[in-house]
Amino acid sequence: AGWHEGRDFEHYRDVSPRFCSEFGFQSYPSMDVIRSFAGSEDFNIAAPVLESHQKNAGGNARIAETMFRYFRFPFTFEDFVYLSQVQQGLAIQTAVDYWRSLKPHCLGAIYWQLNDTWPVASWSSLDYGGGWKLLHHMARRFFDPVRVLAVPTERGIALKAVNDTADVVDIDMTVRAASVDGSVRPLSTATGSVPTERSAVLATIADGTLRDDEILVFDWTVPGRPTARDHFAPKRYKAYRLQPPRIRTRVKRVEGMWQVTLESAALALFVALEPSVPGRLSDNAVTLLPGQHVRLFVTPHSAGDAVPFTVRDLHSATFATPA
Repeated sequence: AGWHEGRDFEHYRDVSPRFCSEFGFQSYPSMDVIRSFAGSEDFNIAAPVLESHQKNAGGNARIAETMFRYFRFPFTFEDFVYLSQVQQGLAIQTAVDYWRSLKPHCLGAIYWQLNDTWPVASWSSLDYGGGWKLLHHMARRFFDPVRVLAVPTERGIALKAVNDTADVVDIDMTVRAASVDGSVRPLSTATGSVPTERSAVLATIADGTLRDDEILVFDWTVPGRPTARDHFAPKRYKAYRLQPPRIRTRVKRVEGMWQVTLESAALALFVALEPSVPGRLSDNAVTLLPGQHVRLFVTPHSAGDAVPFTVRDLHSATFATPA
């Protein structure tokens, strides 16, 4: 539905499979991969070089058309590539979160596809060469054995917990409303024991609770595991007038890795590091709230003195004036 039929991602919630074995959405390969086959003069999705690296008829147009539905359009080619990967992750997460919320009716989902045999725009979550697209980072989170997920209902937004471990787990959740102006207000907290045989509703955010300029941000903690976070936007992202988050970065070397600390002055969505050299990131496409910091670790494949990187987020990709 998401790809071949060109339907909205929300239509994934119209399907209630017992097990979904194939579904997907395309994105472009990451910039380090694109630079391996295209020069800067070809950094345009309509350039022959880029079109030759898209083997699904109408694929580039479908990526762009879907982007118009969900996001303000990106400025640069690099922003377009980044946003295509955000969009791919959003498509697959919409499906997986809903199907996991149906447990035990649905007990499995396998997205198409894992990897590529050459550098190409495709449904993969791993780039040619093994690098992680944003989807692969997001999939690590939305397939986490213990997870809180948001599902819209007729009366609001249900926050459900799902537990695929062997034992009942205790979970603590904090729910906040984050405004684009940088303010954050608490909405609720919840504590519960999550069974293994079914999903469990932890809280319901009633219609009208969120203002037009607010999205839902929720954190949860399970004993012995680090605190996790996700967000849910009731409206399409293009409807929110995001403010410049003024993301600050601090970098230091820690045992062969580069520790990157990110802080923002306002709500920042899908914050992503793009290292200039091949390597592995501890996480990516994260949500930042003002006054809080997130630490990411970059492990380069080859030892070096530094790993220059670009920081992208939804505001910088779709609001900022190009240089």
